[in-house]
Amino acid sequence: MNIISKRDAALLKEKFGENCQDKLRLLENGTPLAYILGEWYFYGLTFRLNSDCLIPRPDTEHIVEKAIEMLPKGGVFADLCTGSGCIAISVLKNRPDLRAYAADISENALSAVKENAAALGIGTGRLSDGARLETVKTDLLKAELSEFLPKVDGILCNPPYIKTDVLKTLETVKNEPVTALDGGEDGLTFYRRLIPRSAGILKPDGVLIYEIGYDQAADVSRIALENSLSCRIFRDYGGNDRVALMKKENA
Repeated sequence: MNIISKRDAALLKEKFGENCQDKLRLLENGTPLAYILGEWYFYGLTFRLNSDCLIPRPDTEHIVEKAIEMLPKGGVFADLCTGSGCIAISVLKNRPDLRAYAADISENALSAVKENAAALGIGTGRLSDGARLETVKTDLLKAELSEFLPKVDGILCNPPYIKTDVLKTLETVKNEPVTALDGGEDGLTFYRRLIPRSAGILKPDGVLIYEIGYDQAADVSRIALENSLSCRIFRDYGGNDRVALMKKENA
């Protein structure tokens, strides 16, 4: 049984009322507070969640900050492994000139994306019909990005990057979707697959902005170099390597 903090108990009572013993029991038994509340907070916004969505974390906000800074006026970007859509939608809220694709393997996660976009005033549908956000259901480890994406100005991604054996030992994420966390034996499966394909649909001056694990900077930089991409690493609030910003070497 987990010890419930006064803060978490107060949040549950605020949302569900004083008679919320069933919710408190879920928390005691390890269900993350965000899933019980059905929402969480990211980049100053509230995002609704379901069990197929990774809980947004502050360190991921660095992707949003870099995208807001780097993407060109009037550009189009893609958010791969989008989950709740918190990255794509946060960028769109802060850059009204941009449009985006949001891709994920989970239909349930994409339902959350559409719900969050509607709640935050971002029109969904086909970009060709004037929408600002288009969702795409696809297995990113199998599909070619060029099958469903045009040339884009940027690709943002918070892929699964925890090593399979390490994932089994982490209490903090044990109740979150494995598909959003498991990066394979060495944690690099998605980088090996997605970075080359991302480079292939990137416009000449475009950028790739990927979240990485604290110990993956050298490996991701090597993968970038192998695909004729420069790579700069940025640290998170705790001083750990967290974001890889990649560009075509002649850009």
